[in-house]
Amino acid sequence: MKKLAILAATALLAACQTQEQGYTLEGTLTGGEALTGKVYLQKQTPSGKLVRTDSATIADGKFSMKGQVESPELYTLYIDLRTDPTESVKDKVFAVNFYLENSPITFEGDPATLPGIFYDPDRKTEAPVINGSATQDFYTQFRQSMQTINDSLAAVDQRYMEDYTIPMMNDKNHEHDYTAVGVAIAKDDARWKQAHQEKTLEFIRQNPSSVVAFDQLIALLSSFTVDFTAAQIDSMRSWVAPSWEGTSRLAALDSIVGKIKPVALGEKYADIDVQTPDGKMVKLSSLIPQGKYVMLEFWASWCGPCRAEIPHLVRVHEKYKDFTIVSVSVDEKEADWQKAMKEEKMTWTQARITDGIMGETVKKYNITGVPTCIVLDGEGRFYRTNTRGAYLDAFLMELYGK
Repeated sequence: MKKLAILAATALLAACQTQEQGYTLEGTLTGGEALTGKVYLQKQTPSGKLVRTDSATIADGKFSMKGQVESPELYTLYIDLRTDPTESVKDKVFAVNFYLENSPITFEGDPATLPGIFYDPDRKTEAPVINGSATQDFYTQFRQSMQTINDSLAAVDQRYMEDYTIPMMNDKNHEHDYTAVGVAIAKDDARWKQAHQEKTLEFIRQNPSSVVAFDQLIALLSSFTVDFTAAQIDSMRSWVAPSWEGTSRLAALDSIVGKIKPVALGEKYADIDVQTPDGKMVKLSSLIPQGKYVMLEFWASWCGPCRAEIPHLVRVHEKYKDFTIVSVSVDEKEADWQKAMKEEKMTWTQARITDGIMGETVKKYNITGVPTCIVLDGEGRFYRTNTRGAYLDAFLMELYGK
């Protein structure tokens, strides 16, 4: 980490020295063809909107851009080699993230291995060679320091799919019990995720003035679920705040903090109005027993992963009679919800948020997508996240010893 801290200081110094001259970006696409097309620079605003800031024409596999940025920032280089905009993007459109700063920068990559805009498990990708940005060099060093952990997490994900998810889905008659296999993989995944989180937090703590570290903090706090307490969130903010006081970046961070602290671990769940299957509007609290662990499972009839998880929830409900599941649909249409409940034989506690996934109610839980599964403790406080599939089984075996 000491080496990374030195590189961070180098990146900051380089950014200060080159502010007046701006940036140049000279690109080369290799592969033996005289490639043509368009290339765009774009960045994401604090509100999440993608904005294109520069563009250039690709001729004979080369392109050039120049401009100026206020400070080093993560940009996306969007490369489009299509001659017809209606043509498939497969193997024709690519996207590479990198840190742009005011310096002479070169980019070299082969379209045969550049990352596409959609994930393709069969496509071999290699990072392009980017030189001239000290901030990008620092980011690359950080990525390299995390390589072992990231590779291990990827291997665990593959095992989970190949040894647990696919065999279980293909076992239509439930002839085999894959619980033990899944739980072992889930525990392995948890260990590597913990290592990833700890190393990332240490990196942020040691490099609070680096935009790379700041972006890593944003990423941690913007994940699908909140895995920190409110005190931990405040502590992390305090690491970076002095270096970013008065900036739009800190304002964006504070906006995220404001959204996630109400659903941080240890906080009491928000009581909301929900509809029961018989059409009545009730408070969610009326469906949650006191003194017991309860899982809130937010789902929708149109959500494929949600529907795929329901057979597993049926088995969990049958096995753990003392464990309460409250499935909360975000379907906008009541008829769709009612139909799905009958089809899936969902006999446990059911409710629906009537204003749907885009309404105001789900914002009280910071729901950005479904399925989202959260366990409450006996006092109604957020206790555990990521409780689906084998991860739910692992939690229940830990809780009930079976």
